Amino acid sequence: MQKSGAPPHPPRRNWIFITGFLAVLAAGASAYLILKPEIDCNALAPLTVLATLAAFLISICFRQMGRYVDKRSRWILLVFLLIAAGTLFEDFRFVRHYRNFCDQLQHQIRQEAPPR
Repeated sequence: MQKSGAPPHPPRRNWIFITGFLAVLAAGASAYLILKPEIDCNALAPLTVLATLAAFLISICFRQMGRYVDKRSRWILLVFLLIAAGTLFEDFRFVRHYRNFCDQLQHQIRQEAPPR
């Protein structure tokens, strides 16, 4: 328990790296799904989830910037924030671009399927 006049404990730096690990992991998974040579319509839902995770990681980075006051930690968080923002942007762009194509393809498959 802290005494009333003692300065608060600085937050642990490993939380920054956990956030960074998650940001890099989400970016890597997105890149894997986006950079496949063929278009996989089944990848649109996971990319939407990864975009949501990236948005959550952006909010965590902003929250941690308020807790970590030293410049080094803030620069590291800024890099992780930019990785998460790039992931969010690219996932959104990819899903937006191929959503109509996949919807039309699925509609054609349903029309060509024999009735049961």
